[in-house]
Amino acid sequence: MTSADWIFHGGAIHTMAGTTTDAVAVRDGVIVALGDVRALQGPRTEVVNLDGGALLPGFHDAHVHPLPAGLQLTGCDLAEVHSLAEYRALIAAHRADGAWVLGSGWYGDVFPGGFPDRHELDRLIPDRPAVFMSHDAHGVWVNSTALALAGIDRDTPDPHAGVIHRDAGGEPTGMLSDAAADLVLRLVPEPDLAAREQALRTAQSHLHRLGVTGWQDAAIGAILGGPDPYDVYRAAEAAGWLTAKVTGALWWDRDAGLDQIERHLARRAETAGKKFRTTAIKIMQDGVCENLTAAVLTPYANVPHTHGLSFIEPEALAEAVRRLGAERFDVHLHAVGDRAVRECLDAIEASDRAWDHRHQIAHIDLIDPLDVPRFAVSRVIANLQPLWARQDPVLVETKLPYLTAAQQEMHFAFNTLAAAGAPLAMGSDWPVSSPDPLWGIHTAVNRTAPAADPHAQDVRAQTEPLLAGERLALAAALTAYTIGAARASRRDDTTGSLEVGKAADLVVLDADPYAVPASSLSAIRVRSTFADGVAVHHI
Repeated sequence: MTSADWIFHGGAIHTMAGTTTDAVAVRDGVIVALGDVRALQGPRTEVVNLDGGALLPGFHDAHVHPLPAGLQLTGCDLAEVHSLAEYRALIAAHRADGAWVLGSGWYGDVFPGGFPDRHELDRLIPDRPAVFMSHDAHGVWVNSTALALAGIDRDTPDPHAGVIHRDAGGEPTGMLSDAAADLVLRLVPEPDLAAREQALRTAQSHLHRLGVTGWQDAAIGAILGGPDPYDVYRAAEAAGWLTAKVTGALWWDRDAGLDQIERHLARRAETAGKKFRTTAIKIMQDGVCENLTAAVLTPYANVPHTHGLSFIEPEALAEAVRRLGAERFDVHLHAVGDRAVRECLDAIEASDRAWDHRHQIAHIDLIDPLDVPRFAVSRVIANLQPLWARQDPVLVETKLPYLTAAQQEMHFAFNTLAAAGAPLAMGSDWPVSSPDPLWGIHTAVNRTAPAADPHAQDVRAQTEPLLAGERLALAAALTAYTIGAARASRRDDTTGSLEVGKAADLVVLDADPYAVPASSLSAIRVRSTFADGVAVHHI
């Protein structure tokens, strides 16, 4: 009998296939045995003693944007601090060589009134155009030079699905939401292939350090002024340095109509490799509550007659989903507001569901109670971003004031969806928020913030749960970040659980999640990460 390359033992081993086991053996990148694996130990077998820790399938992020995240990490990154003074210091210290000054990761709650102003950037960067993407990627903060280059003034109309924010005198403030951001972003020079490759390498390494071995890239295409990740992924796989399993969701251009399906079919045919596939289509149906662009059923609180924006008319959305389903594409729909969620469910239910689709609705900040059971009935995956479900300053100061009491009662309704039988998958939406799965699991289970999160250091975020009844059981959260997310990416046949014949995509933790207090879940650390039986991270 051929010996194993790796044997893991000496700790809790959670297969995420409904069982636990004492040991796992790996050979040629594949799990070959569970349980009694002594006969597979040979002179060259690497034996890993878990030393009281735990072994799980590698985490899978069901909704992430690694290329812009990597670019953020290598640029003027504001995401690791949370104050206007710190933003000023980082921007002032940033040395940009090009004609534009670019950055990202700011949070609206640090600014008076919840939005930044061009005058702040004008003082810091008076001589070049400056563009800073918000942490949620639904807005940009620009200086006066950038506004002038884009030709944006008091007479410029708001584009469809976008808002040019204005002061009391009607002048643009320098804050551009959703489609309005494109007016400036389309002018920003695109990073070259070398810079994009370095960004993806940086992002992949960061995700591996957090135990992530696969993900669904939720925007393969040129969006929000950013570069298209498609060629970078293909180059990475061809060169052999793409170690993660990636499912790409091809971006649906809402202005291009149904003719774009042919282009998406061609891309899917070109990406039938082991590491990078494009089997899904990403459709954005609305914006976010913080800037009143999320589509809601009842008006926002204190903002009469404001229902947000449906980026695609419901009839057109239904036809797109129907046509894509006929081509056996999974649809990955962005829906934050309860009206957008309903429009997406309507579109899926009007399409052919008599096949093994992996249609999913991402975010679901708000949902009407009547729509909850529809997820299970239509087998629609609820793609959740758990780190958002806590009472941090961003939510409390820039979102909750716009939500009615009834909307707040159905805010990130994780347990309600789970109890109704909705299939769950979890992702981070990084760089919108941290890609650490253990932070996400901590928040899903506690509905409070991880202790080390720089964006939630206040007492309320750390100790007062957001709708305590919507806490998820630990098993449900772990499932959603492993086999549930792998299923959403159409990868559950080869990864996401520890089963004989599946890829040895593994994460070694320094503690068993089931053996620590729920309040300590975010303190668990990743010791090692394996992708196809190769150690891609180790401490």
